[in-house]
Amino acid sequence: AMPGADGMNSKFMKNAFVGWTFTAGLYYPPDFDSTKLTPLKNLRPKGQQQAMNIRMMFPFTMICDSCGEYNYTGTKFTAKVEDIKHETYLGIKVYRFYGRCRHCWAEFTFKTDPKNSDYTMESGGKRTYEAWKDADMMEAQLKAEKEKEAEQDQMKALEQKSVDVQAEMQRLEDLDAIRTMNRRLGARDQTIEEALEFLFKKSEKEAAAAERLPAGDLAELKGFR
Repeated sequence: AMPGADGMNSKFMKNAFVGWTFTAGLYYPPDFDSTKLTPLKNLRPKGQQQAMNIRMMFPFTMICDSCGEYNYTGTKFTAKVEDIKHETYLGIKVYRFYGRCRHCWAEFTFKTDPKNSDYTMESGGKRTYEAWKDADMMEAQLKAEKEKEAEQDQMKALEQKSVDVQAEMQRLEDLDAIRTMNRRLGARDQTIEEALEFLFKKSEKEAAAAERLPAGDLAELKGFR
């Protein structure tokens, strides 16, 4: 079906309207020469690097200073990126991002924070409160304080180490004494068993010899005793 009275569909009309809107008000004189135009790259100051346009998402929830609206984490936007000269952390470059609010089109900037593995808001807005960030910072602070106390108290650590070494030596000595006692008890038990076996064998030999002697000899032997 042809919606327009002149036979033009809606898609054609939309494209025609967009084309007319973006070309309205442009005038090119008859003596216009495009070769005389100065390229945009030549108008840029020397030494200034061209900012790179990237498509990214908000790494945090931000409140715009101009309109007070929220720009939530994960919202896509187009940003310009530039590396900040003379600002590094342990050899890692710091980058600045330029973006615009999704509601009022106001500009904001934030940069990377390699030290804390995070981002720092610079202008145009403020970050919302994040409980997990405070918890991580407090945990890192407590850990740093413990490490600092351990470094400052070297004498206490040395004394504790000497106490541990003495306790270990005492445990080894006690273990050696227990082993020696066990060996002595084992040797004593073996000696007792050997003595009992000797007496038992001696009694058996005497009984066998008595059985082999005649009755008269036994009576004489008893009288001798």
